[in-house]
Amino acid sequence: MIHNSFIFLERIGPITEQNLWSQGISDWNSFLDSRIVKGFSVVRKKYYDKRLIEAKKAVRDYDSSFFISFPPSEVWRTYDFFRDDALFLDIETSGYYGDITVLGCYDGDRTFTLVKDRSLTKRNLQQLFLGKKLIVTFNGASFDLPVIDRYFPGILPDVPHLDLRFPLARLGLSGGLKQIEKDVGISRSAIVDGMRGEDAVALWHDYLLTGNPDSLDRIVAYNEEDVLNLRPLADFVFKSLSRRLKSSFGL
Repeated sequence: MIHNSFIFLERIGPITEQNLWSQGISDWNSFLDSRIVKGFSVVRKKYYDKRLIEAKKAVRDYDSSFFISFPPSEVWRTYDFFRDDALFLDIETSGYYGDITVLGCYDGDRTFTLVKDRSLTKRNLQQLFLGKKLIVTFNGASFDLPVIDRYFPGILPDVPHLDLRFPLARLGLSGGLKQIEKDVGISRSAIVDGMRGEDAVALWHDYLLTGNPDSLDRIVAYNEEDVLNLRPLADFVFKSLSRRLKSSFGL
């Protein structure tokens, strides 16, 4: 889908993009190969030619930062191309916008857990982000990433962020992450089934008060399932929305 997308270009919104597709201009090459594009002046066409040549170079160079200009609702289109170097991320806090207590990541092969006052350091976070091309969260635009940026300013990589909350809502799936998981058939292990974010907060305070390692272990297990389940959700979003666009516009 990344090669079919024009929506990251300045002054091109969904309607203009759909008009291009309807003209048979379905990808970057077909735009570049067209001498005249209906609705575009010669000057504007020449400018977009330059930008699309830059986009093709970014793809060849595997440079995801070029595509940060994708609207938040359309970042899912970059997922398939950068999937192998995506980082699925979720945090737990001591209260809604309190301290980060546990930060979990999944890179498609392994999970990584950083814990406050143990392994949650700037250096360890930098290592997790190293080489990643896409950050995937659920509700991370309004919660996870702003909280991380507050406690570790400037550490977030300059790559696109796919917040699954928005494309899932376009597919008619709203509510919290746990409910959406159930709606699409993703189950959780018995140890954390039914847990919510507020339970992780309570367990953290119990851990601080009593030192009970079981409380911390449950938070870590809960967070780990959060990040592991983001990948099948991202796969579901990409397949569902790309199928919808292709059937509507013959891409």
